[in-house]
Amino acid sequence: MQTTWMGMIGVGLASVVGLTAAAPALAEYPERPITMIVGWSPGGSADISARILAEMAEEELGQKVIVQNVPGGASSVGTLQAANAEPDGYTIINNWVAGHIAVRLFNPDVGYDIDSFEPITGSVRLPFTITVKADNPADDLASFATWAEEQGRPINISICGAVSVPRMVGEEVLAKAGVTDINPVAYPGCMPDAMKDLIAGSLDAAVGVLAATKVFAGQVKHLAVMTDERDPLSPDVPTSTEQGFDIGWGLSSQGWAGVAVVKGTPADRVAKLRQAFGNAAESDAFRDKLAELNFNAMYLSPEDFAALWQTSAEALAPAVERLSQQQ
Repeated sequence: MQTTWMGMIGVGLASVVGLTAAAPALAEYPERPITMIVGWSPGGSADISARILAEMAEEELGQKVIVQNVPGGASSVGTLQAANAEPDGYTIINNWVAGHIAVRLFNPDVGYDIDSFEPITGSVRLPFTITVKADNPADDLASFATWAEEQGRPINISICGAVSVPRMVGEEVLAKAGVTDINPVAYPGCMPDAMKDLIAGSLDAAVGVLAATKVFAGQVKHLAVMTDERDPLSPDVPTSTEQGFDIGWGLSSQGWAGVAVVKGTPADRVAKLRQAFGNAAESDAFRDKLAELNFNAMYLSPEDFAALWQTSAEALAPAVERLSQQQ
């Protein structure tokens, strides 16, 4: 009897082993293309930078990353779509401070909040400037404040957007410098229309970006870049902080972007995304390609990126409240 039972056990084990060998292996994520939502129109610098990052992450992921442009509401339309996506790791968002933080502060009922997402990596930062026409007599913020007071009228300043981060940063820095009597003029973006009107003379100054002096060489000049440290892409432009007008916002004073995925995505898939996109964002190749767009690569770990979400919300909240009271 013992021999019979041992024989049966042997046959049973063999059957189990055979079934295990025959069973197909579980497919490894991702087994199909991933969609990256970009909340801006195709062809702009924000869109191009996201596409560069997506392409660089594809090799490690082993799948295509398809960019889907969902513009509108300062990128909040795309952010909402990403927040409502299935938490399966197949829809990610190129999240910008405008849509993720600023719009939600203006409209708490937008349909998502900071914690609707898991951070993957920080990837891009975009400093803002105070820019004037090349023949303006001011060479720094203090002399611009003196010139502005001498005009005896409100100073016309482009603000990139009525409820934009550059507007909030620019107005805070100018107020710190003593320029408070201003007429903010909203534009769809910081360039090119605002720069053209600055050159034409209908604007006295602009909240701009460092690329303006390259695109409009010899026609405009930067009085300050509104950061704590000089920018490596334009090291000759002094910062507002070194001129004595520090608003204390740190990295939150810049436009920033990265990659996030909806909360509830399985941890192993989040980890795979973090590895692929983090390695891409940290690479020299990504940094060099972004420099050609006058963007700065900014690798941030998931923890540091999530911390930036919180500090940006805290920094921008008072400015949002002030603007809300003006409207």
